[in-house]
Amino acid sequence: MKTRRTIPMMVIALMMMTGLAFAGETATNMAKKDLYNEISDCFKEEIKDWNNYFYQNNINQLDEKVQVCFIVNGDQSLSLVRLRSDDEAAKDYVKHIFKTSELKADKVLVGKAYVFNLAVRYNTK
Repeated sequence: MKTRRTIPMMVIALMMMTGLAFAGETATNMAKKDLYNEISDCFKEEIKDWNNYFYQNNINQLDEKVQVCFIVNGDQSLSLVRLRSDDEAAKDYVKHIFKTSELKADKVLVGKAYVFNLAVRYNTK
């Protein structure tokens, strides 16, 4: 009789530990997704403003891809590490957004570097 009771308890304990391991991974993935959404929203909000970066810098059209690499600092702020693009105006625009926006990441992302590709499309015509 004792054998029957200990086996289910061991199975339940194993299932709980497995669930905690998956929960930790999910929390990191959710934090990444939230951060990318926050970054995306910053870019969208900037373009909506009539007095945006492009207007202030007399840029009428831009269609470029930028690879953005950043690191999450200990204070949860973001620092650009590298930008790759053939167009300097596109790189300057990304620098402007990272400099003027107060982007904060979740604590689980601190100390890690991330890369994403950004399509910058702007046209006043």
